[in-house]
Amino acid sequence: MKIFKKNIESVFSGILFLISIILYGLQIINVNLFLGLLGSIATIYFGVLKLKIEGDVLFKELFETFNDRYDANLNDLFNTLKNDSQRKLSKDEINLVIDYFNLCAEEFLWNKKKRIPDDVWKAWKAGIMENLEIKQVKEVYEIETATERGKISYYGLFNELKK
Repeated sequence: MKIFKKNIESVFSGILFLISIILYGLQIINVNLFLGLLGSIATIYFGVLKLKIEGDVLFKELFETFNDRYDANLNDLFNTLKNDSQRKLSKDEINLVIDYFNLCAEEFLWNKKKRIPDDVWKAWKAGIMENLEIKQVKEVYEIETATERGKISYYGLFNELKK
């Protein structure tokens, strides 16, 4: 079933092509209509293929942008905090954690728009949940989402993480 979903344009084009050949062979349609159908099938096939390629290019750009934004600074901060639950965050570090929440919310938004595959989102969500186990990160998150407006400002991420 998964193969069928991924190759729907090939299956659809193949069915149209077979129908066209049968209709032409039975002399139900003339050569001009037959050639027009073949041209239409090719246009549909390559149009869908182009859309898939553009979707992959967009995903790659989003993926690289998100990974760049989750840079060494965030990674280093979270690794440090995992080993020191008593450490106080500076104002800049608090802002960095808030930037991380905004990044997570954007990733979730793009997943909802079907621009980020579900398996990638599932991996990112696991990382978010892991980071929310860090005491200081969790405290900032709870402050950020303490009000209804705070929850809404993250595009539904708050409700997603409660699941």
